[in-house]
Amino acid sequence: MPRSPNLTRADRIGYVVGGIALIVWALRRPSWSRALAASVGSWFLYQAYTGSNPMLKPLGIRVNREPAQPQLAETIVVEEAITISRPRAEVYAYFARPEHLPALADAEVDIARNVADQELAWRGLRGEKLAHFGSLSFRDAPGGRGTIVAAHLEYAPSGGSLGAALARVMGRSPQRLVADALRHARAILETGEAPSTSGQPSGLR
Repeated sequence: MPRSPNLTRADRIGYVVGGIALIVWALRRPSWSRALAASVGSWFLYQAYTGSNPMLKPLGIRVNREPAQPQLAETIVVEEAITISRPRAEVYAYFARPEHLPALADAEVDIARNVADQELAWRGLRGEKLAHFGSLSFRDAPGGRGTIVAAHLEYAPSGGSLGAALARVMGRSPQRLVADALRHARAILETGEAPSTSGQPSGLR
């Protein structure tokens, strides 16, 4: 089993159903074309067994089957980091405002942990349902170059791993949104001006 699976349980079930269907169809009336279909079906079954699709790896899709929040059965993991040329206390103070956290849209932010100048953690709620959870850690950059902000976000994808991959390709994935939020914060803190967002997708709080 690979260390970094990138298929959700729903994906794997779909791969099993699709793989078996292709193999059964191929065996009913053998031919070269159906032999190819059987090979594809076998490949689907292998991916379902390993829990990993190699075509998704370049997109950085990673599944956590045992998330820290038990309300979510499994999650897609997003990790981004950035260096901001400002003191750690100032960077922390900026993100301590809930509207500045890289939380996904349409979710109410509930601060779960707050360690001054070190860590912020939150949960994104839609009503009483947990939609995602995340954290930011802050540490001094080497050589007095400012502050390293590391973001960790986990969410339950509505379309499974394939839906997450499609969103990534279209530039509307949570990973893109988290990265944009960090770049926005760096621009504000370093220059006092927000970067242009014309033509870019929205979705962050």
